[in-house]
Amino acid sequence: MSVKKFKFVSPGVFINEIDNSFIPKEAPVIGPVVIGRSERGIAMQPVKVNSYSEFVEMFGDAVAGGAGDDVSRDGNLKSPMYGTLAAKAFLDAGVAPLTYVRLLGQKSADADATIGSLPGWYTVKSPSTPAGTDVSQYNNGGAYGLFVFVSSSVASNCEDLKTGSLAAVWYLNQSASIQLSGTLAGPSGSAIGAAGSPGDYVALGGYSTAGMYAPVKTDSNNLFKAYLSSSVGNETITFGFDDSKNTFIRDRFNTNPQLASDAGTFYPSTAAKHYWLGETFEQEVRDLYGSDADTAAFGVILPLAYTKRVASTGVVTADLAKSPRYMKIAQHEARTSWFIGQDWNGTASEFVPEDMTKLFRFIGRGHGEWLRRNVKISIEKIRQSNNSTTKYGTFSVVIRSIRDSDNAVVVLERFDKCTLDPNSHNFIGKKIGDMYQDWSTTENRWKTRGDYPNNSKFVYIDIKEDVSNGITEPTLLPWGYYGPPRPANVGGTDPGTGGGGTPITGSVTDNHLFNRLVYAPSSSLGSPGPFGSALVSGTFGHFNSAKLTASAGESSATTLIRMKNGGIAFLSGAALKPGDALSLANPAAMTASLAFPSIRLRLSASEGGMSDPTKAYFGVQTTRKRSKTTYDRSCGDVYRLWHDGYPDDPTESALYATALSGVMAYDYIFTMDNVCKSSRGAYYYLSGARANGNSYGTYKEVIAAGYDSFTAPLWGGFDGWDVIKPDPLYNQGIADTATEANSYTYHTWKRGADTVTDPEVVDMNLLTAPGLTHNGLTRNLINICEDRGDALALIDLPDVYIPSHEQYKSDKADRIGTTPRNATTALKDRLIDSSYGCTFYPWVQARDEVTGRNIWVPPSVAMMGVFASSEKKSHLWFAAAGFNRGSLTDGAAGLPIIEVSEVLTKKQRDILYKAAINPIASFPNTGITVFGQKTLQERRSALDRINVRRLVIYLKKQISILSTQILFEQNVEATWNRFKSLIEPFLSNVKVQFGISDYKLILDETTTTPDLIDQNILYAKIMVKPTRAIEFIAIDFVIASTGASFDD
Repeated sequence: MSVKKFKFVSPGVFINEIDNSFIPKEAPVIGPVVIGRSERGIAMQPVKVNSYSEFVEMFGDAVAGGAGDDVSRDGNLKSPMYGTLAAKAFLDAGVAPLTYVRLLGQKSADADATIGSLPGWYTVKSPSTPAGTDVSQYNNGGAYGLFVFVSSSVASNCEDLKTGSLAAVWYLNQSASIQLSGTLAGPSGSAIGAAGSPGDYVALGGYSTAGMYAPVKTDSNNLFKAYLSSSVGNETITFGFDDSKNTFIRDRFNTNPQLASDAGTFYPSTAAKHYWLGETFEQEVRDLYGSDADTAAFGVILPLAYTKRVASTGVVTADLAKSPRYMKIAQHEARTSWFIGQDWNGTASEFVPEDMTKLFRFIGRGHGEWLRRNVKISIEKIRQSNNSTTKYGTFSVVIRSIRDSDNAVVVLERFDKCTLDPNSHNFIGKKIGDMYQDWSTTENRWKTRGDYPNNSKFVYIDIKEDVSNGITEPTLLPWGYYGPPRPANVGGTDPGTGGGGTPITGSVTDNHLFNRLVYAPSSSLGSPGPFGSALVSGTFGHFNSAKLTASAGESSATTLIRMKNGGIAFLSGAALKPGDALSLANPAAMTASLAFPSIRLRLSASEGGMSDPTKAYFGVQTTRKRSKTTYDRSCGDVYRLWHDGYPDDPTESALYATALSGVMAYDYIFTMDNVCKSSRGAYYYLSGARANGNSYGTYKEVIAAGYDSFTAPLWGGFDGWDVIKPDPLYNQGIADTATEANSYTYHTWKRGADTVTDPEVVDMNLLTAPGLTHNGLTRNLINICEDRGDALALIDLPDVYIPSHEQYKSDKADRIGTTPRNATTALKDRLIDSSYGCTFYPWVQARDEVTGRNIWVPPSVAMMGVFASSEKKSHLWFAAAGFNRGSLTDGAAGLPIIEVSEVLTKKQRDILYKAAINPIASFPNTGITVFGQKTLQERRSALDRINVRRLVIYLKKQISILSTQILFEQNVEATWNRFKSLIEPFLSNVKVQFGISDYKLILDETTTTPDLIDQNILYAKIMVKPTRAIEFIAIDFVIASTGASFDD
């Protein structure tokens, strides 16, 4: 402190304390970037974790593959996710943080619209279609829904089936068909079957497909019977919806879409299926049955596809691009619909839920489909303002597990004392965060949008502009929400309603998406039309005139289902002989309505045995029954995306508002304004109660009674993966000629890597995408590291080992797809020559510590653990190889390694190392050991070794960080000396720890010349001598004669 800064007025002793003993701030610890798939977590953005427990919290546990029998519901855990295993291996040592880039399927802005360029999946149709047919099961592919009707509600003559609910969806692929077998609904009640096996399956018009379109009754055990036919075999399956029985539908049908891939591609041909069971809605069926047990019912299988009509011709066809069987969609984020405010000053009789103010909604931060299947969001502790300083009330937002119950809430995140006051530090936007990432295709990087940093790892909040600007009514509180969008119901005299309950009106224009998700194809008989439409009449069924006869050997009784007046028309023909035509005269009317599932709402505050009803959450309930607390596993299936093209906000889409799209903008509107109180003092929810004058009272009275909580579901969300592939990013699915325009897998890998190109956004010293072997994409990883100049790319080579998720091999010996000599030749042909890349050979077998399963992993997985454990034992500039630091048998990999895919001879190791491929050797006595540490640089220099390259990366990064302390200081000798005082101790410390053997720092007038000073440049030279590792030990043994002197 300068003496001038003392204030002297009268004589005395003046003392000031100056502390120069501060410990310098340590440079940040820098770790690797790993790119790959994971079970969950924020996708397509770099996310840093400091420990494996943090990794698990965000991305889930490491996935070794071979798990998860119910793939279509629980997700794909069949193939290993090598990125997660590499992360676990590295983080085991605890030496540095790790940044993970989770991948989900992306679509390039330059996609050429070919099938391969589009993410997602679709069911494949056979190239051959029987002549004269249109879209049907015989067009080989599609989504087919089972609608269930309770027998007890059906009239004895079956003229009115009442309302049926969608109970299950099958996805058919490659010449597959599905039918129901049993007693046909109708006045005759006759069982239709093939000759010699009555009732085995329904035969109709020579196609044996009546079971596709005809309502069929359950058997004497209240079970359905389905007949599946495909080129890989036929199956007859009896099933029901009671999940306590071995006849439960999900236990009876194939639920693994991967088995529907080409036979022998990923699984043995004997395992092939040409279908899979997708969504099932067992709770919807339980509610329909009024019981957990199966009961007598009728079922009808119908194709699921939206229809479109050409107004000029009246022709109606299925729009297969707007069908659940065509999910060629990129990553989509799950979200809630809008939360709405209360009726704060209205008259009950004039109450309209749609008029309530929209406040905010929640949107996923990159989790894809996982968020919808695992999370729900509650609003609780709603309080109106109780002071004179503000009219704004408060509330809490709770991110909950979808599997919990109100009796035992599982909190994933919570944000208390939120407010809609934009001037408060508790403003909900500030508490949760409203920032999201927008990918710039021109700048090839993320652009951050929004005002407030994210504090939730699951969602960000989208707030209505009027709320953010503080111009809404300040007493508003979140008091309800719009339900998710849902396919519109079908049937009866009303063809359906829009979001607000208004019947569909308006003209149908050319190629306009029209009516409903249920589709009956056109036929040569009558006018074509969609099932259940009051706007178009037509045949419900699919036949051509050549086939509308009974064929030889078929049952004499033949039945046709027809459209009539928006319902189903039933026609029972007289007994027919082969070759007789079927009469179409005087069909008997059969009406029905079809409903699509919803997740039920809590009706009573005491449901589930709540000991304190005021702790109940109204709104959506994810438990099996009102009286139970067990999770309903079908909840995650209900509010899926049913097709491409959902608008960002269906509630503000004019098309969706009228349901002309076939999807209602919202399933329902929930509001606490409809809470009622019974004469016995019990509180319950009744839709429409406020408008009818039956609700309990004002929102203040409801809050005062203790009812201040409700729960909303999320909808949508899609991962963008091809579910038919065990590993949707598999290498053999990426052609050598792949580009971002023609391959979504290539684009997804490329964009994941592009997120870490900027060193000012992501710090890293290693970069790897374990399991990726495509030449162009691995070269891109090296290019990124070269351009940044501060990281080493660890890449894997093609065909070293071919796991089953790449290609099924019946002979395990065929999994070795190359030889050391061929691998070296292929690598040399790539002309890489870079010290910023390295690779290892061969694959190794690891033991999954959770399941005990042995899995083959690429060498990059093991080497991530070796790099970390070597750094923990010594420093990163020590060679991560040899028996001291590279012994995989002794745990250097961070994972138990038990075998190599190929035991290398000395000659093979020499071939590999000469080509800069680092061998992983297996020795009889010392076990499996990393036996090389070369970079991919062809020219000989210190940088052709990994330990030197990593040393130089470390020196450059740390000196760069230290140098920022003098940035914008005066360019004078005093500053130069300060710079040297920062750098020289650092270099001296590295020398002491055997990173360098010597160094020299030059910063004076010879480096920073007057000319450079005038250009605001400080220029220094740092010369270092890297310490080399011992890779070769040469010893001469001299055998001397007895009388020789060793001194000679």
